Amino acid sequence: MTGDQFVIIVAIAGVVSVVKNVAGFGYPLLLLPILAQFIDVVDAVLIIAPSNLFLNVGLCWKLRELHAQATTLNTFVTAGAVGVVGGTLLLPLIPAQVFRLILFLVLIVFLINRLSGVKFTLADSTAHRWAPVAGGFSGLFQGAVGVSGPLVTPWFLSVDLERDTFVYSVSFFFGVTGVGQIAVASLSQLYTSETLLIGLALIPLSAVSLPVGDAIRDRISVSAFERVVIGLLVIAAITLLIRIL
Repeated sequence: MTGDQFVIIVAIAGVVSVVKNVAGFGYPLLLLPILAQFIDVVDAVLIIAPSNLFLNVGLCWKLRELHAQATTLNTFVTAGAVGVVGGTLLLPLIPAQVFRLILFLVLIVFLINRLSGVKFTLADSTAHRWAPVAGGFSGLFQGAVGVSGPLVTPWFLSVDLERDTFVYSVSFFFGVTGVGQIAVASLSQLYTSETLLIGLALIPLSAVSLPVGDAIRDRISVSAFERVVIGLLVIAAITLLIRIL
């Protein structure tokens, strides 16, 4: 990676960090396709992981009093932590196209439902029953391709959470699976000195973006917030389709 490429990546990462702090997700989703233009996809996943973990921890700490309001979160995250181990081990073995295609199909079904004007909401009993399955698959995709937002976000939208509880829930999931992802990648010796240093270099930028994202999120309405989330999911679908084709 050249110096000019690194500067471009840092600039884009700064903007994407603010988006992440507003919506609770979108950092790997938006940054990974850009990084993949310059470096190997596996290296891109590894570089994004440390700063993404920092962002998630920061958001969780800020909103920690909302944990009790996220009723399916503990089950979802526990299953996700198991799934991310398997996904990270599969990272160098299974073609990422397989995972991208599945993510794309799931996301399209959800967006068609949401944009049709019908707000799909899971009953509490149904949500608790399916939380381990949804969490496990989300962790698997997080470890394997570094992106699970197209699964995690529809899940927490469907259980009808308050705005900040939604942000806390997705950040908590990404934080826990991020720890597992980095731990397994380190033990598997997937990190090189270069990918680790670049990944760590993005953390100070993430720290600067935290208060900016908080200020923006506090000033937008619930309906505007949901439009931001749906907009990010549309971008995710387009990005996935381009990478599949």
